[in-house]
Amino acid sequence: MKKILLISNMYPSEKFKHYGVFVQNVENLLKENKFIVKKVVMTKQTNFVLKLIGYIIFHLKVIFRGLFGNYDYLYVHFVSHSSLGAVIVKKIKPGTKLILNCHGNDVVADTEKDFPNIKRSRKYLQYADKVVVPSNYFKKVLIDNYGILKDKIFVYPSGGVNTSLFINKDTAVAKKNSHLNSNYNYIGFISRIEKDKGWDTFIYMIKELEKMELITKYNLRFLMVGIGDEEYLMNDIIKELEVEKYIERRKMFSQDELVNIYNSLDLFIFPTSRKSDSLGLVGLEAMSTETFTIATNGYGPSDYMQDGINGLTFSKEDYKELSSKVEMYYEMDTKEKEKIKKEGRKTAILYDTLKTQYKILEVFE
Repeated sequence: MKKILLISNMYPSEKFKHYGVFVQNVENLLKENKFIVKKVVMTKQTNFVLKLIGYIIFHLKVIFRGLFGNYDYLYVHFVSHSSLGAVIVKKIKPGTKLILNCHGNDVVADTEKDFPNIKRSRKYLQYADKVVVPSNYFKKVLIDNYGILKDKIFVYPSGGVNTSLFINKDTAVAKKNSHLNSNYNYIGFISRIEKDKGWDTFIYMIKELEKMELITKYNLRFLMVGIGDEEYLMNDIIKELEVEKYIERRKMFSQDELVNIYNSLDLFIFPTSRKSDSLGLVGLEAMSTETFTIATNGYGPSDYMQDGINGLTFSKEDYKELSSKVEMYYEMDTKEKEKIKKEGRKTAILYDTLKTQYKILEVFE
């Protein structure tokens, strides 16, 4: 039985249940397929000093276990931040296979502060025996920008979607379980509240829908789920646009809880404009529950979104186009809506955890 040391600076905790959940999903999948998996991981820490100390301990543990644990593979998630200890082990024990899994702004810079990530990742990637990416979009990035040979790159959708969990449920029951008002029709946004994640596009869309008098016409309310560094800025814009009365806010949920959230929605909006959004599992989760999805027509979602086929798409940051797509949905006849939602479910099944597991198992052959 092959031994894998799973290494990640992202892993779920009781407080941050959705943080790095894909890493946990992959861990469970590998164990179910008879690999011996041990891990060195970090959970989310908001205190800078504790985070710094945590990284020092994290890398020291990786070095110690990697050198003395007799592992066949070092499997690293999030290249720029998690690879240092593993690369040191690789240099000392070159026979140990190093698998690096890219996820986002570890290889694609969204802002200037991400450039050090790119520099570190470029250095670490040269030691990788194989590289795992979540989408064909990211595969092209690795080939074009890092010179990684395409034969070394494996496309695997970050654990995929549990389509047995993310299923269609009765909307009234889902709203009750989610403690949402049954009198309203909800449009939802689920994401970290960070730069370029599209929370601002979503809010400007709300204001535009108000101007179009569609909020009253369709009895709409808007559910925003997530936390992050730009919450203070988001709160300011919500107040400035005077749309507080239309918005309900929630913190992040576990995957089990999210099933009810998705099923409570008329529409799920995935308005990312972040270049490092490598796939976007939330879009696939929503589609798996047969929730009608509207997403940006670029970056990660471009791997699976087809405008008018399995959802609707719009140009990044264009809240007016997004608003028109919302209007298009509400004017669409029921038969057409159901057809598109069923196609969304079919798309999600292509990314099902069990159906795609062979892609990650190939990496460890």
